[in-house]
Amino acid sequence: MTDLDEIKSTPFTEYRNTENDEDAEDDSAGDDSPEGINYDLLRKAGLEEGDIPETEEDLQKAEQIVSEELGKLSMYDHEAIMMDVVGFRHDDMDDDSLNAKLAELERHVKRIKGKKKEAYEEARRLNPEYVNGRNLRLCCLRSCQYDAKRAARAVVHHFRMKKEVFPNCPPELLGRSVKFSDLSPDAQEFVERGYVQDSPCRDAAGRPVGFFDAGRKQYNSVESFLQGVWYTMSCKARDGDDAVRKGMVMVVYTGGVPEQMEIFIALHKLKQCFGVDVNAIHLCDTTRAQRFFLSASKLYMDNFTRFRLQEHSGTREEVDFALQTFGINTEDSPMRPDGSWDTSWHKQWLEKQKQYDEEIATDTILVPRRFDVLFGKSKKCIQHPGTMRCQLVVEMHWDEYNRQRKKEKGLIASKIVRIIHDSQGRFLKWDGNSKTGSWVEVDDAVAREKVTHFFRGLRERKQKMTQNQEGHLKSFATKRGIEKNVVDTTPSLNQENLTKKVRSPDVDGSSENLAI
Repeated sequence: MTDLDEIKSTPFTEYRNTENDEDAEDDSAGDDSPEGINYDLLRKAGLEEGDIPETEEDLQKAEQIVSEELGKLSMYDHEAIMMDVVGFRHDDMDDDSLNAKLAELERHVKRIKGKKKEAYEEARRLNPEYVNGRNLRLCCLRSCQYDAKRAARAVVHHFRMKKEVFPNCPPELLGRSVKFSDLSPDAQEFVERGYVQDSPCRDAAGRPVGFFDAGRKQYNSVESFLQGVWYTMSCKARDGDDAVRKGMVMVVYTGGVPEQMEIFIALHKLKQCFGVDVNAIHLCDTTRAQRFFLSASKLYMDNFTRFRLQEHSGTREEVDFALQTFGINTEDSPMRPDGSWDTSWHKQWLEKQKQYDEEIATDTILVPRRFDVLFGKSKKCIQHPGTMRCQLVVEMHWDEYNRQRKKEKGLIASKIVRIIHDSQGRFLKWDGNSKTGSWVEVDDAVAREKVTHFFRGLRERKQKMTQNQEGHLKSFATKRGIEKNVVDTTPSLNQENLTKKVRSPDVDGSSENLAI
């Protein structure tokens, strides 16, 4: 096994830096420092919170400190992070291992005490089903690379920061998902402008790509900005997208605006609050003025976050080429060649999210998610991505399913139902009896029957394919038999027909028969 193969097969948690992990031995320990903020290097550079280097000498000092910290990374650490950046790491777990990690996470949550857990306890009193649900824990676990201790702190930190970001919202917001109507008017306007937006594109590793135009200050306060970011990122997690399982990539167009330290610190406080792991951040259009801001930003980070920043500068063509080398399709970028910001896709996305919000409020489902499995025989239901994905999963389990008895087959069907649910998918039936018509989620028993139906359909297709093959072979054999009969009915070219009696004189004048 090569070093590269060993790194690919090693869980990322083995490479995690723990030098600033104050809660490594006691989950209740730690100060009120925001999650992930590193103040030690900032003080070493002679800066206070929110400061950036002012002189060339200060800049060089800060860059030297960052360089020394990056030099502490081992080769394995370096390779592990780079694999995350380019999307080569695959750390999905089987069901048993995943359930064991969730149980471990729950134990760590119970060990956390003190003020940092007050918002979590309040939310649990409001809506225990939401707070204790598998969805949030699974998202946090995956965003923390299956480190149960870190994931437990992320779950608790989620509710703590939610209370800070939405101070004027009704208390019940702690116990449910954030809707667009929960945002302040300024935050709603910020979201509608689309300067932080999802995109339809995926990078070469299949990860969603988000875009942020930081060069335009389209918010009136840090609070409105954070509310808009919270809503956008939360939508990514609830969509059951690849962002939860694979992480996502952010492309940030800095636009030469250095006065963003306040926003950077605020965003860093929200780290791991959304259940979506940002594997890489690509900073584009960096200028000399941006160097002062970026050097200060890196001082706050641990090495594993710091090394995920990729800086790209130059002309628009040069920046696009640099992004393409990381597998990012720049044709889907909202940043147009003329410098304008395209929001056409974002408007469609936002309308769909508002429909989801209405579903939450009315307990109805108007628009199926990407990984939902739809009941029905219409082309729309059959060709829905979630339905086709479920059929693919069924096909992957066919050999195992086909050789089992009835009881074991039911267990395999239940396993596939869990796979769909773990990816935020649902099994939906259309309810035409409601006033406007809506989708209804079925229970697990009906979902298992749907999976079993897929297996039956797969068996019928395989049998039909076998019958067709046998029919072709039989037809071919019959045709060959007719040709053989035709040959058999022709005069036999045997030795007798090939024999001719030829008279050949002997030396004594007699004759002899020769067979030619």
